[in-house]
Amino acid sequence: MVSSFSRNVVSMVMPQFATMLRRRLLGLVFSLCAGVASAQGTTSPTLTKSQAHQALSYALKTNQADAAYRLAMGLLNHDPTDPAAHYALALIFTGAGDTKAARKASRAAFRFSRTDLQSYSSANLSARLAVQDERFTQAQYWLRRAHTNAPGQVQRNAAVQSFRQVRARNPLKFKLSGSISPSSNVNNGSLSRNMIIDGVPAIGVNVGDAMALSGIEAMLNAAVSYRISENESSETRLVGRVFTRHVTLSDDAKNLAPAASGSDYAFTVLEGGVRHAFRLKPKGAIWSLGGVVGKTWYGGDPLHDLFRLEGGWGWSPAKGRRLSFKAINEWRRPDNAPDTRDIYSSLGASYSHTLQSGNRLTTALSLSQTDDANPVFSSQGAVAQIGYSFGRAFGPVKLSTSFKVGVSDYPDYRVGFITVPGGRKDTSVAGEFELMFHKMHYAGFAPTMTFRALRTDSNVSRFETEQLSLTFGIRSSF
Repeated sequence: MVSSFSRNVVSMVMPQFATMLRRRLLGLVFSLCAGVASAQGTTSPTLTKSQAHQALSYALKTNQADAAYRLAMGLLNHDPTDPAAHYALALIFTGAGDTKAARKASRAAFRFSRTDLQSYSSANLSARLAVQDERFTQAQYWLRRAHTNAPGQVQRNAAVQSFRQVRARNPLKFKLSGSISPSSNVNNGSLSRNMIIDGVPAIGVNVGDAMALSGIEAMLNAAVSYRISENESSETRLVGRVFTRHVTLSDDAKNLAPAASGSDYAFTVLEGGVRHAFRLKPKGAIWSLGGVVGKTWYGGDPLHDLFRLEGGWGWSPAKGRRLSFKAINEWRRPDNAPDTRDIYSSLGASYSHTLQSGNRLTTALSLSQTDDANPVFSSQGAVAQIGYSFGRAFGPVKLSTSFKVGVSDYPDYRVGFITVPGGRKDTSVAGEFELMFHKMHYAGFAPTMTFRALRTDSNVSRFETEQLSLTFGIRSSF
């Protein structure tokens, strides 16, 4: 590493000074040590600070670690915040095999950095040292800092490439996302005050929180996994996830439903389990199996316990193309009826294709069925979705959009004592448009803004809903 650093810094040395250094060789280096090191007792330095820095570069270039150490310590005696001297010490300790001292010095070099290049170089060195000690999560942190402080696009691309390589080696994976969303309908309430059931002459009234309530949704999703075994054809991971949603009602919503509170619509999921992925042949499709247990809360109260079995299959027939299937069967035990079981099943398929333009097309189809202990809530459904994201940016933003259509059928649905003729049938249409402000990134995270519109039509007017929302979030750009 020392020789690599030296090749970079020596190119910045003034030609005339480099000539002088070559002429005087190590004798000059040691005289400079005496000039800048206060420990030597010299009352006035032989050379300027700039010349001492250049001499330090030369000492590193010629692999004179002892001379470089004396120069670096002398510079730090004059200025403890000298980033170049701290960086040189990090390189010297690295060459000596003392990675603990090297990490400490590289952190100091980053803390006292005065230019983007110094910040980038010291963060990059800290990442390399972390990898050397197999501290992969720490290395990912430093590579994100290197990306933030990179002086140009070439360095940013290098940081991204290194990050992906480290992430592949790291047994720990985590994904964190959050958003804040002003919404016209945080409770999935009805558009109409009239409660109308197609085919039934009676008309009721929707009141309070049966109506659409506006407010603000805040959501946080954190997923983590840890690889516990791996070979050439398979890996096994422990997995966990926490999702939480909190709602704040608007003043209009509070006036419309005085008895309602935002905490009534809070929702939390806590899950943990194990997943195993494997290939039957090299470069073949990836199969996966998993089991997850969890618990959910709604409105602050326990909702149900769950146990889920998952199965998946994914294949990339060509570069930029991906086909996958996923099956889920989930058993739920309601907290208010622990002797009963609800069963949710789904089967989904998706296909994505990166076009020659760099744009990406994604399609998905899913089928689901819920067998509820209360037949009123048993249902079947289907959802079709298409998405399109643009590979190139439009100025400071990257754009993506999606469109979704879903249908659901509740064959035994009842409203009180009234049986809905033919069962309840809902049709929903949703569209969204997302902007990612990729140039406003920090540590590889960029802000996003998503416009979303959703409308549901139903033969039971209580479930005719409409929602408009604007979501502000943060997402990793690599």
